[in-house]
Amino acid sequence: MTFRWWERWGALTGALAIACWIVAFLIASSNPSTTDSDAKITAFYTSHSHQVHQIITWFVFIAGLLLLLGFLSALRARLVVAEGEPGRLTALAFGAGVASAVLWFIAVSLFSVPALAANDTGKFHLDPNTYRLVQDFGYMAWVGAVIVAALTVWSTSAIALRSGLLPKWFAWIGVVAGILQLFAIFFIPAFIFWGWILVASVLLFARGAAAQRPGPTAPTG
Repeated sequence: MTFRWWERWGALTGALAIACWIVAFLIASSNPSTTDSDAKITAFYTSHSHQVHQIITWFVFIAGLLLLLGFLSALRARLVVAEGEPGRLTALAFGAGVASAVLWFIAVSLFSVPALAANDTGKFHLDPNTYRLVQDFGYMAWVGAVIVAALTVWSTSAIALRSGLLPKWFAWIGVVAGILQLFAIFFIPAFIFWGWILVASVLLFARGAAAQRPGPTAPTG
């Protein structure tokens, strides 16, 4: 019973992941930029409420990452059936997705660690230049996560074009989305990937539900 429930509803974990990330992004939107003044950066992290908000952001984003792994699991199950053995593209899609999740974990942890350190002990004094270094390192990991995830998008598109697992229009959109993700240094491509996850999640759910819907009963007698 549990497995049947997961087969039908598991794909929607992708949509839930995006919901978590949007909430986390809204909570953290007041973060100081690396281009802000030293005084603004220091003042921000001396505020207890700001510290708490950043720590909450970390937990919400990590919840989204757990849901992303659930989505990747559901996606893998659909892809391997559609592709067939040995499932090389399926393995590439799943492996790239997991690697992307790890990079996102590193990124959001680096973004949040100044708040955690400030909240953990009153002895911590944030150096603005150290803050800038840590934040830029986190941004590099964020960019890497989006670029690596392009392999997930392309592999899924390739299998969809061959098998019809997903609509062809969405498969071709995935090809373009993956190309745009290579330019993740401009930040916007991250949201393109989030949009891809959201649509893929809904489409996989809709097609899975349709496949499990019982057909008309044949007349007897």
